[in-house]
Amino acid sequence: MKEINPKIAIIIPAYNEAGRIEAVLDEAVKVKFADEIIVVDDGSVDATAEVTRGYKGVKVISREANGGKGAAIRDGIDSTDAEVLVLMDADLIGLKASHIEDLVNPLLLEEGPVMTVGKFVGGRATTNISQALVPHISGQRAFKREFLNDMPDFTNSGYGVEVAFTRQAKQKHAKIKEIALSNVSHVMKEEKMGLHKGILSRLGMYWEMFSHLISSNKDR
Repeated sequence: MKEINPKIAIIIPAYNEAGRIEAVLDEAVKVKFADEIIVVDDGSVDATAEVTRGYKGVKVISREANGGKGAAIRDGIDSTDAEVLVLMDADLIGLKASHIEDLVNPLLLEEGPVMTVGKFVGGRATTNISQALVPHISGQRAFKREFLNDMPDFTNSGYGVEVAFTRQAKQKHAKIKEIALSNVSHVMKEEKMGLHKGILSRLGMYWEMFSHLISSNKDR
């Protein structure tokens, strides 16, 4: 297959991730073919933006108020003209630059997939189980900008943005490739917020996903 050489942007939505985002940025800046690294600080009340600004060449978009993951991703996409967009969560554990490269490489083939989706393998049992229970919602993915053509607005979808991407792929019959992200996981909400608040936040996340799925089905 013929290789292509598109402009590539890594977009990292972040909310109160000052103590975790460095582990992701330390690897993102090592990705040689990344033309842009964009962190969208979604109204954080901690030092997420300040920590990110310490990385040379990383662009920071600061939202005044928290608008949810969908809004943060939308702002990141709108801030670049890159032809390949890479989405990474800000709280990953065990991420390596090679994992990001593995997500992007299939998209550099002219006849390759339109989207790649990362799947945690061999990381922490808790995150592996969570991903197994709710498949196809990985925050680690890369896609060609053309994938967004005619896609319904996902700005207000919150965590339902992953459901929106999956639905778009199905409707467009897009060619997708799953990529194993060995030994990668993320910090659980229960660890960030404590057990009670973490469980409530997780339930809220799943509700946003479910609500977006139901809403999408009604619009068909």
